Amino acid sequence: MQIQQESNPTKVRYFIYLSLPVHKSSRFTGVYDGLGRPSRPHTHSIYTCPPPLTFSQHTQHSPNSIMASCSRSKHPVPPHCSFGLWLTSILLVTAATTPTTKGCVEGERDALLAFKAGLVKDPSSRLSSWRGRVDCCRWSGVVCDNSTGHISPSLLLLTHLERLDLSYNDFGGIQIPKFLGSLTKLTYLDVSWSNFSGAIPPQLGNLSSLRSLVVHSYGLSTDGLNWLSPVNMLSSLEELHLSDCGLTDLPSSLSHVNLTALATLDISDNLFNSTFPSWLWKLHKLSYLDLSSSILHGAIPAGIGNLNGLRELYLNYNSFSGPIPIEIGNLTGIRELDNSLSGPIPIEIGKLSNLTILSLSSNSLEGTMSELHFANLTKLSELDLSENSLAISVDYNWVPSFQLRSIQLNSCKLGPVFPRWLRSQNFIEDLDMSNASIEDVLPDWFWNNSASSIDLSKNQINGTLPTSLEHVTNLATLKLSMNLLEGPIPRLPPYLSYLYLYNNSFSGSLSSISLTLELRLLDLSYNHINGSIPSFICNLTHLRILDLSSNQISGEMPWCWQETNSLFYINLADNKLSGEIPSSIEKLTQLRSLHLNNNSLHGHLPLSLKNCSGLVFLDLGDNKFSAYLRGLHKIFKTRGARAMLKYVFW
Repeated sequence: MQIQQESNPTKVRYFIYLSLPVHKSSRFTGVYDGLGRPSRPHTHSIYTCPPPLTFSQHTQHSPNSIMASCSRSKHPVPPHCSFGLWLTSILLVTAATTPTTKGCVEGERDALLAFKAGLVKDPSSRLSSWRGRVDCCRWSGVVCDNSTGHISPSLLLLTHLERLDLSYNDFGGIQIPKFLGSLTKLTYLDVSWSNFSGAIPPQLGNLSSLRSLVVHSYGLSTDGLNWLSPVNMLSSLEELHLSDCGLTDLPSSLSHVNLTALATLDISDNLFNSTFPSWLWKLHKLSYLDLSSSILHGAIPAGIGNLNGLRELYLNYNSFSGPIPIEIGNLTGIRELDNSLSGPIPIEIGKLSNLTILSLSSNSLEGTMSELHFANLTKLSELDLSENSLAISVDYNWVPSFQLRSIQLNSCKLGPVFPRWLRSQNFIEDLDMSNASIEDVLPDWFWNNSASSIDLSKNQINGTLPTSLEHVTNLATLKLSMNLLEGPIPRLPPYLSYLYLYNNSFSGSLSSISLTLELRLLDLSYNHINGSIPSFICNLTHLRILDLSSNQISGEMPWCWQETNSLFYINLADNKLSGEIPSSIEKLTQLRSLHLNNNSLHGHLPLSLKNCSGLVFLDLGDNKFSAYLRGLHKIFKTRGARAMLKYVFW
């Protein structure tokens, strides 16, 4: 039980929460919640009540506000509820500050006992005090008026209900109850993810006080624009969420727009198959607009510049065509921009001085961006222009006015010179400039950063890696594959977990590489690394993927595999390994793929391979094994007919 108290000079309000399962046959009469709940409550849930209760009609004190909420549990149907619903009743009374208290009214006590009788069970024994002829003002969860002894009839009389949240339930596909339209003091209504279906009842248009309507994932069946008609009557509405509702009709224009107070509009993940609705320009208070994933097409109209109060705009995963309108520069208050667009990016985007996130990835954007595009983006912290055909051409000595945490510029043209403006970025956490046409060496200053992830793969970066690499202490992921790097691999950063250096020209002995104990993935394939595999590799207890293929590694495989069992993938193919396969490999119980082909391994196959029960792919081709067929037969026989093992021999 939770109790909240709000005090003023004349009265004290108490809000008592009791969570109880309800009877399947009970009739829904109301849902209540405490004062000061957030706009999306997450704590208490109530849905149905037992048969109507009879309270004294001469009660003096009705609450000024009664609110409602539902549980946002991970499990919409708690296992200990017979009806899959929770009841949270809030008995609210206004108590005078006088010390004299009368006992409760007999009729109201009987009504509460009838209410208790309608419940299936009370798993927490919260109503154990509700019994017999005991004064009900002493019952747990009940507070009486000090002067009259009356209990507030708010459990039944919902005329003051302000918040109702029925989300995350299963109402069996019924329509939203029409009687909700009579709760004229409602300011918040949430029926999301509750298995309602059918049309939005027109009676909801009577909710003249409603400020928030949340209808995520609702199985709407509508004819034409019926879904919009009741909604358009809600002149006080400030938030409207209708994502993933199966809506199919979105008018391009409306003769009358009554939603003039609307600040948040989310109609994403629907099936509109429409052009951009021009009636949105009349929503001058709009600050959040999400039309993503709604099969919208055509050009983005210049009228979008009328929404100069926008802070967040999401148009991604649609089929918009044409350029970004220059009027987007009027949206100077926008903080997040995530769209699906084509054509060049207008210089006017540099006017969005409040922008913190610019995400235009995976589009058909083209052309060149210069310093002017970033002129006033002083608050920008995340930049994502990846997977476009953009070129970023700025002055060599340009110093941006922003400090970026995340830079995603893969597949943009940044080269051939390594971008010097990165030197001014002191707070980088995630950097991806892969496939960016860079044909330069990595400057020493580049490694003086705080990034945890760096991806510079698929360029033509040349030269060597500096010894200062080990001092990039935050680095956990380093991807430099498919470049022209050469020379020895220096000492690695202490917390490096993922290292991709494949398809370069690194050389030197494998045993001279200082591998960190945090490594989970090591890919040095397609280089010129020589020497033997050090036994230290078995100390990497977190290592899941090991790829040393296509090098010049010689000697025998280490026999220490019993010291680690986390390896999932091993590829030692195309080297100069000799000797036998060590029997300790049986300890790799999580191994799924083992590639040892094109070496000089010999001897018998160890029967211990049968203990690698998860092995799916085994490639032993082009070696010097003797009697390998008999060994394979025994291994296969022990694995049974359902074995998924694939053998490859060259």
